[in-house]
Amino acid sequence: MIRNGALLLAIIVLGGCGGGSPEEDASADVVTEAGERMYRDGILVSGEPMTALVGGDIPIVGTQFSCENCHGRSGMGAAEGPYVVPPVAGQFLFAPSPQPERPAYDRDSLAVLLRDGITPSGRALSTELMPRYEIGDTDVDVLMAYLENLSPGNSPGVSDEQIRFATVVTEGADPDAAAAMLAVLKRYAQDINQQTRNESERWDRGYSPESKLPTVFREWVIDEWTLSGPRETWEQQLETYYKNAPVFALVSGTGTGSWQPVSEFCERNKVACLYPSTEMPYRDDRDFYTVYFSAGLLLEARLIAAHLAERPVTKVVQVYCDPAYEPVVSQLRESIGDASTHNVSFDCERPVPIEHINEIAGENSAVVLWVRAEQLEGAPDPIGADVVYVSSTLTDAWPPVGLADDDDLFMAHPYRLPGKVDPAARRFQAWAKSRGVEITAPRLQAEAYFACLVLKDAVKHMGRFFIREFALDKLDHSESLAAFVPMYEQPSFGPGQRFISKGGYVIPVAGGELDTAGASYILP
Repeated sequence: MIRNGALLLAIIVLGGCGGGSPEEDASADVVTEAGERMYRDGILVSGEPMTALVGGDIPIVGTQFSCENCHGRSGMGAAEGPYVVPPVAGQFLFAPSPQPERPAYDRDSLAVLLRDGITPSGRALSTELMPRYEIGDTDVDVLMAYLENLSPGNSPGVSDEQIRFATVVTEGADPDAAAAMLAVLKRYAQDINQQTRNESERWDRGYSPESKLPTVFREWVIDEWTLSGPRETWEQQLETYYKNAPVFALVSGTGTGSWQPVSEFCERNKVACLYPSTEMPYRDDRDFYTVYFSAGLLLEARLIAAHLAERPVTKVVQVYCDPAYEPVVSQLRESIGDASTHNVSFDCERPVPIEHINEIAGENSAVVLWVRAEQLEGAPDPIGADVVYVSSTLTDAWPPVGLADDDDLFMAHPYRLPGKVDPAARRFQAWAKSRGVEITAPRLQAEAYFACLVLKDAVKHMGRFFIREFALDKLDHSESLAAFVPMYEQPSFGPGQRFISKGGYVIPVAGGELDTAGASYILP
């Protein structure tokens, strides 16, 4: 948090910053932080929110209409309905523009634009689209300093010939499933590279009409980053991989437990992380760079909580053996409200302690089993609770045999209903068959294929500007890709959304079979 911001930053701006000494570098960091808060959050140097007028006379708070809301995290602009929002990144704003023609902005013309909505060419911008901000001179200086260094050039991982990606496979991942995922990624990259070579040859021979092609086409390289050993060492392993061969983005990926170490690496290094197949996504409220299919087990916990709210349950017993699932246990406990909760942890090498569970459960109780299918098979006794829940993700989307005869057994399921036609999955199957890719891990491979589609779409729309934030800004507006999302119900995209599927099902189990007709779709 910046204290005495206006006075401090006025001194910094007047004295210059970035001269190379430790004190000047620290000053530059302060200016950058303040400019970032203004651009992204609409917070002035003083710590107060911006105030502005929209539509000529409608007052708004700047936090509701920050620069980022329209111009994107990258500052590269976007399309808003029928309107084109121009880029404000320094390489565009502080250079002349031919479309429409205008001189380059400087400090004074930027102040006029922000306060009065007038461009350097004298054109008045629509008050419906461009607010008029109440902003002081120091604020203008700080925002200008931030914009000058916003998206200055291509991100790491991009050369003139290649664009490099990586996929992460963590310890605990099924090696056969991981290999199946990698087969999809490698084959998709092979297809892209063949197309790139063909287009490059067309250019060399004068057959291509696109003058920009030599600056656009890159060979895709996809590395495998394998994380092993204690989780506390994964951060350093990721940093070592990145130092040796920086990547533009992480694509797909698989593993068990929380994705937190990978997510934190992506946020720290500003690396786009696109659609890892993880049962436990991790996201801080301000995270930007990692995008998931759904919240995984955390979503399942909220689905169960919503389902329990309709039942007369006063006690909830959660059962797990892996400490990695403790955030899921906490999520359900926070979501169920008044019901008392009890946790039962056990050794993962031993069967589920049903006798102990029954001693705790009693009347008006629910038991939630955060365990894998193999730990439940052959359970000796039924669970003595009014309702039992299992996880579709952990039990591989089918009721475990040992619990098939339990009364009131339900499965939390964050995917499409089993047996429901999935056009997107069929597209993947057709692609895989045509390329000789064996499907041995259907969900994981379909998710990897979609991650590649997203990557291709982002690269295509970036043109010659290979900027990570620009790619993610483009993804925010990729609603047309929703039809290609496999396995998940009601996918959607939008600015700031980092889970494209927000809901799921609670499916009853009857006679050892999933009763999909009785399933409830829940949007927590």
